[in-house]
Amino acid sequence: MRAVTETLQRGAGRQELTFSFGPFRLIPRRQLLLLDGRPVKLGGRAFELLQLLVQRGGELVSKDELMAAAWPGTFLHDSNLKVNMWSLRRSLGDTQIEPVYIATVARRGYKFIAQVQTSIGEIEDDPALAQPVALSGPPLLRGIVGREADIADIADVLTNTRHVTLAGPGGVGKTTVAAAAARLFAPQCRDGACFVDLATISDPTLFGAALVTALGIRGNPDNSLAAVLDYLRPRQMLLILDNCEHVLPAATIFAGRFLADTSPSRLLATSREPLGTATEHVVRLGSLSSPRSGLDLTVDQAVRFPAVQLFVRRAAEWSDYQFIDGDCEAVASICHSLDGLPLAIELAAAQIGTFSPRQLVTLLDQNLGFRASGTEGAPPRHETLMATIDWSFRLLSQKEAVLFGLLSVFSDAFEVEDAAFVAEAAGLTPVDVVTGLGSLVAKSLVSAQTRGPGLRYRLLDSTRRYAAERRQADPACGHALHRHALRVLALFEQSEEEWNWREPADWTQRYLGRIADLRAALSWAFGEAGDPVLGLRLTVAAITLWSETSILSEAQARLEQALTLAKIVECDDLSKAKLACALGWSLFYARKMSNENEVAWLDAIAFARRSGNAEYQQRALVGFAFYLLQIGQVPRAITHLEEATGLAERDRDLTATSEADRALAWARAFAGELSKSRPVLDRLAATHSLAAGRSRKDANEVYRFITVRFNLPFVAWMQGQPDYAARLARDAVDAADRSGHWVSQSNALGLAALPVSLETGNLTALETYTERLRRNLERERISRWVPVERYFSACLRDLHGDRQAVEDIRAAIDELIECRFLMRIGSYLAVLARAHLRQGRIAEARAAITRAIDHQERQGERWCRSELQRVEASILLHEGEPLRAEKRLQQALAEARAIGAVTFALRIATDLAAHWIATGRRPKAVRLLAPLYGEFTEGFETQDLMAASRLLQRVRASA
Repeated sequence: MRAVTETLQRGAGRQELTFSFGPFRLIPRRQLLLLDGRPVKLGGRAFELLQLLVQRGGELVSKDELMAAAWPGTFLHDSNLKVNMWSLRRSLGDTQIEPVYIATVARRGYKFIAQVQTSIGEIEDDPALAQPVALSGPPLLRGIVGREADIADIADVLTNTRHVTLAGPGGVGKTTVAAAAARLFAPQCRDGACFVDLATISDPTLFGAALVTALGIRGNPDNSLAAVLDYLRPRQMLLILDNCEHVLPAATIFAGRFLADTSPSRLLATSREPLGTATEHVVRLGSLSSPRSGLDLTVDQAVRFPAVQLFVRRAAEWSDYQFIDGDCEAVASICHSLDGLPLAIELAAAQIGTFSPRQLVTLLDQNLGFRASGTEGAPPRHETLMATIDWSFRLLSQKEAVLFGLLSVFSDAFEVEDAAFVAEAAGLTPVDVVTGLGSLVAKSLVSAQTRGPGLRYRLLDSTRRYAAERRQADPACGHALHRHALRVLALFEQSEEEWNWREPADWTQRYLGRIADLRAALSWAFGEAGDPVLGLRLTVAAITLWSETSILSEAQARLEQALTLAKIVECDDLSKAKLACALGWSLFYARKMSNENEVAWLDAIAFARRSGNAEYQQRALVGFAFYLLQIGQVPRAITHLEEATGLAERDRDLTATSEADRALAWARAFAGELSKSRPVLDRLAATHSLAAGRSRKDANEVYRFITVRFNLPFVAWMQGQPDYAARLARDAVDAADRSGHWVSQSNALGLAALPVSLETGNLTALETYTERLRRNLERERISRWVPVERYFSACLRDLHGDRQAVEDIRAAIDELIECRFLMRIGSYLAVLARAHLRQGRIAEARAAITRAIDHQERQGERWCRSELQRVEASILLHEGEPLRAEKRLQQALAEARAIGAVTFALRIATDLAAHWIATGRRPKAVRLLAPLYGEFTEGFETQDLMAASRLLQRVRASA
């Protein structure tokens, strides 16, 4: 064993002992398995099993030796070994009847049968990790039997048909076939495939939320289904809706709207009955074929029938079963009596370790007359399935039966610790749970899959529903739903703590995968038989997940429900402050800034003050100030931010201090206090750098690096540094792109990159950035940026000479005002006025600038006052009032100089100098413009400096 762990370090890589077999390489010291150079995710125990088998390649390794290697010092039922061996075989792709890598030696152990080459080779210190399987991807498949033609036909139909529904009874294998067809068809989909398991939701109102979550749509869409259609419209992807029968009306409505839309995407649904849309292509999935009774078959003849092949394969996997000629008739009879239903066949095959095929025939004859409760009117094959599940259930031990019922509380995959916590209420010990899970997996009543360091388990839809009936009828399981909610609470309270140190991508994958159980626990807690106090705690614990993943619409509904309930049930003020803060932020990204947002923030401030928690007082004050800035109330925002920064002076450890400083500097910039704003923004920009790591601390540092560059570029541009401003904005956009911070990138685009590009006249950058914002809105539908993107896109078209674009500029501004996104609205209206003026529409230009000045004065946005005065002067000139125009330009110049807006001063001076030149005052024009132009050290390719330069050159050339 010493040789196994010895390594020789050499250069950038390491010399490692390596075992190679097929396309795999096993590096024991690193606990690493590579497939064609890419890491394969294995659970820790699966790796120990594989390592021992490979090191003793060709030798029999007993069950006891394998158990000792994977579970040292622990006694477990050997069914746990079978579960982990099955998981290992699946990871190796070794699921066929004749194994390639791991052979079972009946009742004794296992043997690694592939040829193994041992060598010492150089392995990179940090081989590139394979991308984790997306949570919304199709499920991993076991060896599929007898469905090759069905799979190929469905993939072929999808080529020319937008909606295909795979219909059939429960247990016939719809999910398996749909997943396989999706994998076959996926290469034709430019944007991949997305799998939505609708069995994880019981409330049809969550249908839209399930789609939004699976597709990874972030933000706060007002209508989830509309957001999904918007997301799919430009994409070419395959959307798989599995188990539609639970939410059939919602699925039918969505399918109808999908077909009425223009998306090139495809929809593949599975359901016990068709969805009923006009152009739906229905594929009826039949049973697996099995031999007629009375045929005298050999083994070779019998396994040609898919039903028999499936039975034999599953029996061999779990019970070391060897198929012989003498069993052919009995196995054929079993498959025939089970109507060729794959799940029913697997359940029967799982009993082979206890009963012989002939005994199974007798037992099935005695039990298949059972008619499961709740199946009246169900198709005969569904009754067969339910009868088979019931028969399998009755063969369980008492503890296994109780555990099986308890497991129905989980909506999605769960871990052994989850099951142990829930089962404790029924008196089951952790050993009972571990042993029981192994037995239930071996009996095909529960499935297991590798996820992270261990196994995760789940019930198939049909078995979950049967198990739920048994749980509801068992008094011992009376507290199961309460225990489930407590477990979910513990998980999400743990997620809050882990958020501070776990790598963000790992954190998100770990906890987003539990959202189905979070939804179920919240629905129970806030239901008639639930526990509202526990529901409030659950909602608070879930805030971090909703925030991190930008699942804002769902969060908003849950938070509103919780805050309403908090008024009538016990809830401490700090929890109320957390709920109100989270609601404020979720509403912040809504399409329209409503009064509800202000109420949420004011409540948050009041709750935080009552609780005495300075951290949440500061967070609430900063959040409210951001809201006030958005609706154009700059003086109020400054008042609250001064209070927030005052808290920081008493406690410098408050985490929101940096945000408070940044927000106050930004608000002061809007108020025209550039000299107070700039030093703070410069300090923050110098403080936060681009961290190279992937930790939460590094991610927070990157976030702060990006956010300060939302605000600093526009200030730098006003102060005469256009190139520096453009570079800062570009750095923020690129950093957000590398980090996948799409919301932050949208903020950087809308607040910095696009305005700076427009104001400097860089149309190439303006076009690039508008396209990036458009793509971001397809990724994460943040409603507030939709009219902003339309505004800048219309401005670009206007500057390219599209005379119709001015109407789109006006429409975008009107939408922003209607939605109460009033920050900078005065400058947007000034751009509209300039566009009207270029077309000679003087009256409309006058109306636009009048509105602009009104907004600027009411909102306290002094930063743009001089620019609005300049535009008004241009209109006065067109109206034939040169004296008033000149006076207004002089007022504008004084205003720009007063706040230190050098760029505005140059722009105004250029207009004033041009007016003086036109009226015969050339020397005065040069004396005004030349010194201002000389103050600039950069930006000579921007439109303002080029205009000033051209004017000076013309004057000097004619002198």
